[in-house]
This record gives sequence, structure tokens and C-alpha cells, in this order.
Amino acid sequence: MEIKGVDRVDLPPLVVIGKEGRGLAEEGSSWVPLLWDQMNTHFEEIVGLLAGQEMEDLHLWGLMSDGAHWLEPWQEEGRYLAGVQVPKDAETPAGWSRWELPAMSYLTLKASAEKIEDATNLMLGEIFPLEKLELAGAIQEHYLPHFAEGEVELYFPFKTQ
Repeated sequence: MEIKGVDRVDLPPLVVIGKEGRGLAEEGSSWVPLLWDQMNTHFEEIVGLLAGQEMEDLHLWGLMSDGAHWLEPWQEEGRYLAGVQVPKDAETPAGWSRWELPAMSYLTLKASAEKIEDATNLMLGEIFPLEKLELAGAIQEHYLPHFAEGEVELYFPFKTQ
């Protein structure tokens, strides 16, 4: 899979509980995968929060925020939450973090892991200018259980110019 079509998605506020870390933005590839390993290893600790959802209905998120400015794109230091979307009233277990994202509008596209940079360049370099949009925050990663191995849906929050 290379890069697949662009869609517009208006998301309501959402709550994600997961494993959070922070590190140098330029070294994200060394510390972010460890958060997914932690989340997967301890997943049974949060299964009760998923309100009887079937595995195929789970929304997994890789949420990003700048270390100093909430939900802004990474600058020097980044924060990352490897987690799963839960109901708003879900309690956060000890050792887990909770992020609440506001309602936002996004342009999305799917890409294979090795094409994320190309997909980002396409979106921000061609599609956003064509549509007269500006990036309104950090790009978020969305994963669904039926996605192919290494496939990710990138969420680009936008505002009009």
C-alpha cells in the first residue's frame, strides 16, 4: 500500500487512554515504538474500559503534542500517547495517561509506514495550499484492527486561511 485518498472528517471530542512518553522530536523513532510495546503488553489493564466493544471496533490512536504547547506539532521535544479511544466517563487506571482532544475538523489519508513522510509532504505541500487550509495542530495517527500491517490513517487538523 502506498498512499490512499484524502477525506474530510469532523470528529467530536474524544478521549484516549494509553501509554505516554516524551523525548527529542528528532529521535521519535527510537522512543515512540516502546510506548506501543508498553500499551500492548499491559492492554488487559484497560479492557474493562472499552464497554464491551469488539476488537474489530477499537480505535487505536498515536496522539502527538509538542512538549511545551498542547496539541501543537513537535518542535524540539515531543509528547506521544499510544492508546485506545474510550468512553468519556472512563476512569484512568494507575500507570496510564488520558488525553482529551477537542472537536476538530481533519483531512485524512492512509499511508504505509514507509510512506508517512511522502504522505505528509503531499498533504501539507500540495493539498492544503490547493484547499487554502492551514495546519491547526499536531498530526495524529489512527489505526483500526482491519488495517494492513504498517498501515496508518493520518489526521491533519486544519483551519481555513
